[in-house]
Amino acid sequence: MKSLFQSLTVKMILLMTILILVICGLFMYLLQQHIRDTTEKQIGEEALNIAKTVASMDEIIAALAHEQPSETIQQIVEPLRQDINAAFIVVGNVEGVRYSHPCVNKIGHKMVGGDNDAALLDRQAYISKTIGSLGESIRGKAPIILDDNIIGVVSVGYLTAHIDTTIKGHLYKWLQYTLFILLIGILGAIIISLYIKKLLFNMEPIQIAKLYQQNKVILETTDEGILAVDHLNYITTINKSAYDILDSTHNQTISAWLGKTVEHIFSPKIVEEEHIHNLELALEDHLIILNKAPLVEKKRKIGSLYTFRKKVDIQKIFDELKQVKQYANMQRAYTHEFANKLHIILGLLFSKQYNEAIEFIQKERNIQLKNQAFLNSDITPPLLRALIQGKIAEAAELGIKLELKEISSTIQLSKLQEDAILTALGNVLQNAIEALKNWSTSDKVIQLSINDYKNHYLLEIQDNGPGIEPNMYGAIFSTGVSTKQGLDRGYGLTISKKALAKINGELLIDCGDLCGACFLIIVPKEAILYDNERMDY
Repeated sequence: MKSLFQSLTVKMILLMTILILVICGLFMYLLQQHIRDTTEKQIGEEALNIAKTVASMDEIIAALAHEQPSETIQQIVEPLRQDINAAFIVVGNVEGVRYSHPCVNKIGHKMVGGDNDAALLDRQAYISKTIGSLGESIRGKAPIILDDNIIGVVSVGYLTAHIDTTIKGHLYKWLQYTLFILLIGILGAIIISLYIKKLLFNMEPIQIAKLYQQNKVILETTDEGILAVDHLNYITTINKSAYDILDSTHNQTISAWLGKTVEHIFSPKIVEEEHIHNLELALEDHLIILNKAPLVEKKRKIGSLYTFRKKVDIQKIFDELKQVKQYANMQRAYTHEFANKLHIILGLLFSKQYNEAIEFIQKERNIQLKNQAFLNSDITPPLLRALIQGKIAEAAELGIKLELKEISSTIQLSKLQEDAILTALGNVLQNAIEALKNWSTSDKVIQLSINDYKNHYLLEIQDNGPGIEPNMYGAIFSTGVSTKQGLDRGYGLTISKKALAKINGELLIDCGDLCGACFLIIVPKEAILYDNERMDY
């Protein structure tokens, strides 16, 4: 029984039934009062009009002048009373003595009710309600006037008991209508409750409350940022992890993000895509891994779900896997490159071009010695050496020659500088490799030089690829802008510029000697002192 009353359907039926009963009861009460007031008013006006008519009849006025007026007056007013179905028509003299009455034995007695003064003294015709010899009645009273003198009074009355019978007849009819309305209301309550329960997936309110609490805990405790939008791309749900990534300084409350468009967060390309899987991109000051999936209800798209997580959270595993992959690629590239050079030497020897073979070997040896002098230097930061060595191997496997043109052997970097240079140099070199990978030229070259000046380090990276259109110079560092196609394009240079800005460095576009793209990375040396001082504290 307890579980029955916890049902949403039963609660709604009971609530709406009680509400309809209360409304119907109030309606019946007000209707009864209205019918009573209206009926009494109509009957009172009818009684008053008849009283005025009787009071102005010449026969009545003449009969009052006789010594025995009751016989004449009774014969005049009694048939009239029966015609209008009145309870009584009483004609009395100025002392209130009756000359007519439905009960003949009451003729000659004084009128009962005490409501004749206004007619006999003030000459008023009026309606009154009082208790007489026949019971409570509504009366119309009018004075009988002869030569400006009051000679009697006429009282026409209808018993209220008769009015109650009339009202009960009307109420019985309305009660039938009310019961019909009640049945329709109960049927409507059942239909509405079943419809609402269907909308709520046939769950009871207590089940919905528990489900809401579970979902709230899940959203608040998960480390992954969750962002849900409707079909118009307005944010409907955002959890704390997403809020911390989007607004790390908490300038706005988490509720202020609700109702905003997701275009303020992600680029139009990302918003237009239906499915995204493990896309790496820059969001605010963070690198994130983004996934996106549509929200579908009954084969109709109702929104989208974005889930993302800071890359730094999985960076350790990612870096280890990347290093293993890079090492494997480097070894494969070295093997492939070494095999190609052996084939060249073998071909020169078969052709008996010994001098050319010796010259080729010496040239390659000089290049290797020059590269190894930098890569094996104890002064050069090891991570920077590893990055350049990996890019040399990657480029060589694609048939691209990465040359170390001018390399300073006195490079000293702070931790902040090293991180910024690794980010910027890695992205610029990767862009150069991808630009040359499908470029239609036989001799693909990337040149890297690192110069040590008095106040700063200057890294110059240039290639003989397709280059960058001049009209893109102003926007090339903006988020989402790229010369290549793809959702994950247009973020590398933006990240690089932000990383260098943290150490007061710069990333610039320049005109190089190889007719392709040319980038300059400028790193001020004073950042070393700043970083060391900060680390000391």
